[in-house]
Amino acid sequence: MYREFAIIRVKKQVLASWEFPLSLDEVEESPLGGPFDELTADRLFRTIGGFPFAARLRDGRKAWDITAPRRGHLEAWLTSDGSLFVEGEMQLNLIYGLYVHLMQSYPELAVEDRITGVMHNRASLLRREEERNLPFELGDNPETTPPLAA
Repeated sequence: MYREFAIIRVKKQVLASWEFPLSLDEVEESPLGGPFDELTADRLFRTIGGFPFAARLRDGRKAWDITAPRRGHLEAWLTSDGSLFVEGEMQLNLIYGLYVHLMQSYPELAVEDRITGVMHNRASLLRREEERNLPFELGDNPETTPPLAA
């Protein structure tokens, strides 16, 4: 199934005190922390490159192709306005693995499902239909992965 996501910066207090999943249409104040600054975008770009099966795309974008056997295919790219988009045909645990991988460098992240308009933190993303496919095999190291929020 083709999926579209954005990995977005949120305010620190949002991940600690807001209930996920959430729809931006249902909240009174914006949880968004603004675009990634250039330094953070560069750090995220390098971090994506360390994800298993990541191959740099040479099409003029700051983009990576990730094709994981039996998990699907996605492209992740950073735009000039400081956004990180992910799209492709993938199982949900592939985007989950990338999200957890990025959280290790930058913890104030949430995932927005661009098709449904719903934002997820780490715990709510796992409540989806692919939860039964865990443990995730690509880089989910229990020594470096933070525990799930309750």
